[in-house]
Amino acid sequence: MSDPKIQPAAITKPMQLLAAWLVGLLAIDSCFLLAATRFPIGSTESTALTWAAIVNVPLFLGALFLLQTRFRPELQEDLYYSTYINQKTNQIISVSRDDQRQAIVLGKIERIENLVKTVSHEPLTRDHRNLLYGLTFGINKHLSNKSELSTKLFEMGVERHTWFGSDAPPRGLVVSISEYLPQETQDAVLALVEKLGFTRYNLFDNQMEETEEDVLIGSYGTGGRMVPSTAA
Repeated sequence: MSDPKIQPAAITKPMQLLAAWLVGLLAIDSCFLLAATRFPIGSTESTALTWAAIVNVPLFLGALFLLQTRFRPELQEDLYYSTYINQKTNQIISVSRDDQRQAIVLGKIERIENLVKTVSHEPLTRDHRNLLYGLTFGINKHLSNKSELSTKLFEMGVERHTWFGSDAPPRGLVVSISEYLPQETQDAVLALVEKLGFTRYNLFDNQMEETEEDVLIGSYGTGGRMVPSTAA
């Protein structure tokens, strides 16, 4: 069994930090227990290391619980955290143009890398005519019919979706679509969300906002566009 390795440079999001903590817990407890086996059974050293491994678990879990409750806003990604600070302090949070450009470039590089990985591992027998294939949908966890939406997405050929949402529910039934999707793919998404009962949508920069989802169902956008009807 190979030891888990943590690459600090790869940890760029708060939720990844929590995962790194859990990996660190497993690594530290493994070291304690391995060291305990090197001493005679019943010795002071073996007993101390064993108890250290046991006590270490609730301490780590308590720290994680504290982060998820008292410091939950601080664990949000930059976009949502800046909104939280803006609402809390009533101060305008601005990002320099250079930082915006850098974020866009890094987002595009990451997206290209993901596309290369997907293509390299994609089976040749896959039907590439499905415009929704490979897209990641997100469903707002505050929607009352979220389970029904999840089932319908699977029935319509969407193989993967995530859950998202801040502490507050969305103000309306709005869908946000990545502006980087080709027009024919956007049209396919609009046809799908129309069947789900959504009538308004907007485009968003998922690379700038560092979100993995290409489509957000029940987003917090303004919904400034009408979903075109495909009914005859």
